[in-house]
Amino acid sequence: MASKPALYQFPRLFRRVKHQNDRIAQHLIRLREKKQYRHQEGTLLIQGLAMVRDMRDSGVPLTSLVVTAMEEPYSEEAIKFPALQVMQNPDAFNAQHHYLVNVDLSRRILGTAARPGRHEVFAEIPLPNHSLPPADKVDRMMVLDHVNDPSDLGNLVRTGKALGWGSGAITTPLCDLYNLDTVRASRTASLKWKYEQVPVNDLVAFLKSYDMTPLVADTLPATPTEDLWSPLTGKYDENRNPATVGSGPWLWNFTNNKQMELPKRPALILSAAHKGLQGLDDEIRIGMPMADSTESLNVVSVGSLLMNEVNRLIK
Repeated sequence: MASKPALYQFPRLFRRVKHQNDRIAQHLIRLREKKQYRHQEGTLLIQGLAMVRDMRDSGVPLTSLVVTAMEEPYSEEAIKFPALQVMQNPDAFNAQHHYLVNVDLSRRILGTAARPGRHEVFAEIPLPNHSLPPADKVDRMMVLDHVNDPSDLGNLVRTGKALGWGSGAITTPLCDLYNLDTVRASRTASLKWKYEQVPVNDLVAFLKSYDMTPLVADTLPATPTEDLWSPLTGKYDENRNPATVGSGPWLWNFTNNKQMELPKRPALILSAAHKGLQGLDDEIRIGMPMADSTESLNVVSVGSLLMNEVNRLIK
């Protein structure tokens, strides 16, 4: 009678976590689900070999490295990339702790939205230092107001960093840069973006301390105001109606004798709130002309357009 094939022996470095009630599994689940717990523990989760490598190459130490693999494979061939590569080369990641989980537990830890595969790799890393640089090292800021959707938040930060808006402020603790969905959407950019959390009531004073001029992204007024101004064409002239699609950004609300110009040290304020940022009605507004059939744009689209336009126009 033929003997049963021997099971594959996982590297002893990796401890198998078998169920969600395990202390380690509960810890990892809480890291994903609860912002307060992340800050209490001082760590967060990242998903995917690319992100793990990115953090490692940036000098970030790995607290825990987790590999998804079936519990009783009969050969190494049953374990696929990237899980197999990590298990074969654990020293390349220099993690403090190493764990194995099956795909069901991986999905419980990372959440169904993460769609982890059967050979997934994820890790626990320390919360980053997000302190803002000194004022003389910052020439523009992106301010995020009520951008609470993780996908929007992650994409805005990723775009901002790509366009040179590498620091700024958030106005509400609900904007969670270290939520796993935000980190995934930003491709880890949210872990490198420098910011300060500033309540709306303190925002003007904060921006003044950095010598920044607030530019509030808004919809162009339905009836053009006398101070509607373009960096490209100058003051609005209703006789030739230059504020059309493709004419670039327009600014208005130049109250208190503010000079009509594009600030050289702008703080672009982007809000996902239904009525936009409240409490800064005395600040300069900026918007893009849109076709009549379009009522509004997603905050990510608006932010991307305006950051690029302001970059192009600042001398």
